[in-house]
Amino acid sequence: MVKKFQKVYIELTNICNLKCSFCPPPLNDNKTMSLENFDILNSQLKDLTKQLAYHLLGDPLVLGNLEKYLNVSCKYNLKVNITTAGNTLTKDDFEVLSHKTIRQINFSINSYNGNSHKKSLEEYLKPILDFISFCIDKKQDFFINLRIWNFDKVQSSKDFNTKVFDIVNKRFNLKVDLEKIYKEKPKNIRIARKIFFDFDEYFKWPSLDNKIVSKEGFCYGLDSHFGITSSGTVVPCCLDINAEINLGDSTQNNLKDILNSNKVTNIQEAFKKNILLEELCQKCEYRTRFDK
Repeated sequence: MVKKFQKVYIELTNICNLKCSFCPPPLNDNKTMSLENFDILNSQLKDLTKQLAYHLLGDPLVLGNLEKYLNVSCKYNLKVNITTAGNTLTKDDFEVLSHKTIRQINFSINSYNGNSHKKSLEEYLKPILDFISFCIDKKQDFFINLRIWNFDKVQSSKDFNTKVFDIVNKRFNLKVDLEKIYKEKPKNIRIARKIFFDFDEYFKWPSLDNKIVSKEGFCYGLDSHFGITSSGTVVPCCLDINAEINLGDSTQNNLKDILNSNKVTNIQEAFKKNILLEELCQKCEYRTRFDK
């Protein structure tokens, strides 16, 4: 019997039109999951979870037919989380991103700071903030997070964050105090109904090229979630973007069979015993946040 998962990360595409300094370059060729394969996976996922995240590495907004994917998930009563840099967002996307199956949209604001842009920060933020205003007027029923995931001990992104807060404060008549945020370190701050600033620290992506962090520890991979790459490979967590821990090919095998495999069971049981079987897990710094 396969357990239920809180969320499943399903990568519609590994394509992103940005090259963020804090993101690793993909090792695999550009790939977009076909609607046919996506439908088959959703039909299986409806028994495993109630919630999908259209994300591992790529940006779903680069797809011109995103609404068709949302319609598929809606058909199977699956709620959807979208994570995007928002770099390609236009007014033409507003209705699509108001789809009834969407549960949450995350805009990775620090993506601007991690790239060289021809447009100004104001130009980059304007369509995102216009979309928020659109949603406020419509009294949308989903969450929107403006992700500021760039905190570190030396406050390296403080100047950038100051500019972001100045623009958002002015746009929505707010008085969010950045100094207070750096001091008190809240997880989020409410901007409006169901709309938040979301804060976190920079993190280093796991890689087989990293040094071993520990061979002992715990992770929520294969506990609260698992992932499926755009090529259909099943992976244990949302950070295994290059499918280093290949659990099986979902285009050839049923998800339940893959999740019932000895390899999956061994990883799950090892986590319970505070043991990291896989090399990628041993070289993952992010995972240390969950150590018991």
